[in-house]
Amino acid sequence: MPMRLLMMALSCVIGISVIGLSPAVAQEACDDVVEVDRDRYLRQLTLDLWGRVPSMDELQAFSDVDAISQEHVQAMLDDNTAFQRLVRRHHADLLWPSTDGIDIIGGAIALLLPASFYDQFGDGSRLFNVFVGLYARNGIVPCLDEPAEWDENGDLIFTPQPDGTRREGYVMMAPYWAPDIEVKVCAAETRLNETNSAGQACNTVTGMASGQCGCGPALQHCADFATVQTMIQMLQEQQLRMAEAPVFEGRPYTDMLMEKSEEVNGPLVHYYKHLAQMGADPYIQYPPVAADALPDIPYDDFQWQTVARTAPQHAGILTSMSYLLRFQTSRARANQFYNAFLCQPFVAPPDGLPSPNDECSQEPNLRNRCGCQFCHSQLEPSAGHWARFADAGTAWLDPEIFPTYLARCANCARQGGNCDFICNRFYVSEIGHPDEMPYAGVLKAYQWRDEDEISKVEAGPGALVQRAIDDGRIAKCATTKLFERLYKREPTPDERREEIARFAEAFEASNYDFKTLVKTMVMDPAYRRMAR
Repeated sequence: MPMRLLMMALSCVIGISVIGLSPAVAQEACDDVVEVDRDRYLRQLTLDLWGRVPSMDELQAFSDVDAISQEHVQAMLDDNTAFQRLVRRHHADLLWPSTDGIDIIGGAIALLLPASFYDQFGDGSRLFNVFVGLYARNGIVPCLDEPAEWDENGDLIFTPQPDGTRREGYVMMAPYWAPDIEVKVCAAETRLNETNSAGQACNTVTGMASGQCGCGPALQHCADFATVQTMIQMLQEQQLRMAEAPVFEGRPYTDMLMEKSEEVNGPLVHYYKHLAQMGADPYIQYPPVAADALPDIPYDDFQWQTVARTAPQHAGILTSMSYLLRFQTSRARANQFYNAFLCQPFVAPPDGLPSPNDECSQEPNLRNRCGCQFCHSQLEPSAGHWARFADAGTAWLDPEIFPTYLARCANCARQGGNCDFICNRFYVSEIGHPDEMPYAGVLKAYQWRDEDEISKVEAGPGALVQRAIDDGRIAKCATTKLFERLYKREPTPDERREEIARFAEAFEASNYDFKTLVKTMVMDPAYRRMAR
């Protein structure tokens, strides 16, 4: 296309003026801009909807067709295998679902699965547990690369080593993740005791952290690094399945933000039953689905089944484990929701923040701190919708287990003494400012909140979503995000007022049918203009 014609086309598509053209000439140029031909239109569609160019056979199939109709576009959308690429890529961009195992799980200790095995140490051939290594072998080290031995009393023999550690040998064992293969497992880790010497259950983080517990039958309370990676991948897959299910099942797009159920498979069932309670930081403890509601399937069953979540505050992908782990505070979770689904990013004030030495910068309530209140006056109430889900974790803070006030936490806070883990982790127990004293012993989720905000905490993210559905923000933002993907640019102010409003209205009228929204956009004349 000649440069002059291209500039004319651009002026029509995005509303810019072209230097050297009078308004009359510019309008004439717009009138002359033609839609792309059928073959190029088909190429645009297959690239955008299927992620590839059309094949020669597909081009040939349209050789006798004058125009690509709505039926043709609908057929492309109904090819779920091909169209899934767009749906997944689009929502991955919105949700940022990647939670890399390297980020969550360090080489020496697991944050997601602190009871995991690691084989990076030693020669990498023996699986061992960090806690058992620390307390039974005097270091984060594996056992010896030789078969284990026991004395005449049946006690495992540990041999002192020059590096100050004491080590036993290994045994061969078939783990749950590979039941047909035996692997070398450090002998201390194969213990089957149900409690440690203090009576703490070995299927809890406190029991396992003592280093006195084994991994249980078939190593069910532990995992090797590859198994951990698989579980993390399944959490990500679960979230993307939540996003795409309404699209392919003909349900409202908004269901993915509101559902009280989720899908699980063998790896996730095993994780929920045997490993989630081992998590300390991030605090997981109580998986989203109660143990008695989980199907009885083996680890290697990768078929997905739908199960009901336990907490009434659950809301689709917004409380999925992958989302909660990826965005580890209530503020981060609300911020991502505003960015991805409301198109309302929180932006710092143009003049920046005042000096940290300024007196108003010492204000503990971010709603009132100078500079910070610019965003936090809205962010804090919105973040309250996630406040019953643990920061740096995923656990729903059940009121039966985590009441809004604990007297013991208030007492230790006022006395300035050492508070226990629960108080420090979830309750106001460290008073750094006089204004915080009235909240001593109060669940952190409730600090600074008035009655209206407390109702948001108890309602969960679904209430925030429902308000955005009712006032049209969900429809407008979903339309805008899809426009940017299909048109490869942001809409102009005029397009926001007209095209986006029109597309969003049709989206709502279709009961939030995502395929209908896509079809409406790609059948629009603007999509076929030569400037594309």
